[in-house]
Amino acid sequence: MKTHAQRLCLLSFALLSLASTSSHGAESLSLIPDSAEALGIAGGRFANLQDATTARVAPASMVDAEQASIQLNAGLWRSDIGLESSAGVSLHNDSPWVYPASVYAVFPASRDLAFGIGISTPYGLGSEYSKSSPLRYFVPYESSLITHSITPAVAFRITDSVSIGVGLDFMYGDLRINQLFPLAPGIDGELRFDAQGWGISGYSSLLWKITPRQRLALIGRLPLRLEMEGDFQILAGATTRSDFETDMTFPGSLALGYGIDLTDRLTLGFDFKWSANNSHDDIPLRSSNPALPQNSIPLKWKNSIDLGTGVTYKFNEAWCMRAGYLFSENSMPDSTYTPAIPAYDRHIFSLGLGWRGKRNRIDATYGFIFNPDRSVRGANNPAFNGTYRHQWHVLNLSFTHLF
Repeated sequence: MKTHAQRLCLLSFALLSLASTSSHGAESLSLIPDSAEALGIAGGRFANLQDATTARVAPASMVDAEQASIQLNAGLWRSDIGLESSAGVSLHNDSPWVYPASVYAVFPASRDLAFGIGISTPYGLGSEYSKSSPLRYFVPYESSLITHSITPAVAFRITDSVSIGVGLDFMYGDLRINQLFPLAPGIDGELRFDAQGWGISGYSSLLWKITPRQRLALIGRLPLRLEMEGDFQILAGATTRSDFETDMTFPGSLALGYGIDLTDRLTLGFDFKWSANNSHDDIPLRSSNPALPQNSIPLKWKNSIDLGTGVTYKFNEAWCMRAGYLFSENSMPDSTYTPAIPAYDRHIFSLGLGWRGKRNRIDATYGFIFNPDRSVRGANNPAFNGTYRHQWHVLNLSFTHLF
């Protein structure tokens, strides 16, 4: 029989061998949970989540894991994003499919100590539009920020009713922006920004079992500053290349979750989260080339809240059903709105099934991300005024092996 240390080494090796796959991101990537169970109870997961993604979401819960586990998550997401501008111009995203993936593991070392680690793509910004669009000189035809996070965590049981967890977030970012500009009648030049870099932050959670059937979770995340370096190119007949630097800060947040087992089969949860999105003041653009058209991309995002609920019903020891609702408040004002980073008030509706065997678990959840059409009237760039549509259909699949 393998020792605990041998099992931990096997889990770590599996994680490193199954590094997360790249995916072209979208603004909603930071909102949609990446496992089927977490999406199934999207608005009530902080105090009730039981799968391996607790290593990133609510690490204090890891001490309740009875067996070591490794979990693979895969998503199949399709967007419907478009603009009908006030000037009568239509713009539609030409890359509607996203295929995010992640892998997590949790290892209980004893009744009072547990370790976890995850590799995921927690944030994404991106869009792709036609090079022949009437707005091609105002909106990048391709823009993306793809992030990959490695999140080791540890949890301790302080008393029978209180546990804490802490983790680190090592994030790698890859930023690409491609923008056309008029070079001559009928001829376009191109600006290309390409940069990569790392950032580090931390997070923690506390889980209080108020009664045997009630739980309260408190989760805090520190801001994470991602510093990136790369190239700035101007393609205008010949190619001019120069150094390029930028940085961006992902917001800190505070979250509170309440969970209650109404019966042995029925569990209900409620979540609230506050995010300090005003850390997104702007994205600096620094280059040794004086031809850089601007020195920053203004954002001026505002702080926002998320709130929702989630319910789980167990049919028997093997099968359960989940349903959830989550509202996430828009953080982008009209003045700095850009189709490159679409932002709206968002509503997630989800429904899923889960099966648990002796050694394996399989979960599947469908989520519909509904964003009411947004009318932008006061954009700094009048070309961005108009009505925007932004919706997602999401299918998350998760496979968990228990050791």
